[in-house]
Amino acid sequence: MKFAVATALSVFLLSSAAFAQDGQVKLGVLNDQSTSFSALGGTEVVEAVRLAIADFGGQVLGKPIQLVAADHQNKPEVALSIARQWLEQDGVDAVVDIANSAIALSVNTLLGERKKIGLFVSPITDRMTEDSCNGYGVAWAYDAYSVARSSAMAQIATGGETWYIISPDYEAGKVLEATYKATVEESGGKVLGTVRAPLGTTDFSSYLLQAQASKAKVLALTLNGPELVNALKQIQEFGIIQGGQRVALGTLHQSDARSIGLETLKGIQFASPWYWNTDDASKQFKEKMMAKTGNAPGWVAAGSYSATMNYLNAIKAAGTDEPQAVLAKMRETKTNDMFAKNGTLWTNGRLVHDMYLLQVNAPGGADKQDVFKVVTTVAADKAFKPLSETKCPLVKK
Repeated sequence: MKFAVATALSVFLLSSAAFAQDGQVKLGVLNDQSTSFSALGGTEVVEAVRLAIADFGGQVLGKPIQLVAADHQNKPEVALSIARQWLEQDGVDAVVDIANSAIALSVNTLLGERKKIGLFVSPITDRMTEDSCNGYGVAWAYDAYSVARSSAMAQIATGGETWYIISPDYEAGKVLEATYKATVEESGGKVLGTVRAPLGTTDFSSYLLQAQASKAKVLALTLNGPELVNALKQIQEFGIIQGGQRVALGTLHQSDARSIGLETLKGIQFASPWYWNTDDASKQFKEKMMAKTGNAPGWVAAGSYSATMNYLNAIKAAGTDEPQAVLAKMRETKTNDMFAKNGTLWTNGRLVHDMYLLQVNAPGGADKQDVFKVVTTVAADKAFKPLSETKCPLVKK
């Protein structure tokens, strides 16, 4: 009886190990494809990951690479249900993008439980690489620290010492608000007021009147998608910039610029992990994506392409799709591709790489897709929080 139990256990363990290393790679893109965040990535990300698979050759370890995609509709319960189905029943090996910080955190917990990899691109929260890190979440693009500090320090250096902050009332907004506040105060400035707008807000007039009344030199918006579009249009209607107040953004997406219009955004600066008009490889990616979508890609699509390619290359190099072996290869390989320059994947799951300070172009350029220009490059070691300061329990101090 003992022998039979031991034999059965051995067979189970061997079959589990074989399943984990079967080389059958299945990727799942999980993001918002129908509500507030859909224009920032959505189906464009699906096309970018599909392009990465095609550019890689369509197979790895001798087997075809599969792709599934789903719309989580910005609903945590929907996202978690999809992710659980993928990871526990459908054989998905890695989940890509995972827009919405609150959703990303819940999916990250599930990834840790199921020992599967998450290639996070959209979410700005850093908790997957800080207090909630579990060794399976990889944050590929940016975080609140890298975008807010770059933006705030540039404004303070040119006299913007008093601030008013309007944020969305969800996880990412709270993180950005706290990071802006800390950076401003550390730099000798002062935050005169903050307000949080519910997701889906269309009328920002009461918030903007409060910002005007505060007499703050800088009005910081940490909004995204339609909310950012509406707020910036109303800022023009209120004459806030003409009245002498600056407007600072943490980051801005290519799709936002198209929706808002360059005349409204002209001269605004913001931090970004990528822009298509920085090198030949990025321009080539832009042309391939335009052939699929009709528009120049944003950095969420580019980051998802890059994360997918690096993940697949790591499987090839490791000779297995076993998650820890793949992650080890990703950490030991420097990243210098069309998305990430001087990139290093740290043990807490954070990919650190050069960031850019971009400025919105004036309207009327020869290429209507070329809406930004690079003001300066922020080196990887300056852009991201030092590893020595991480709260990730997996990192030995």
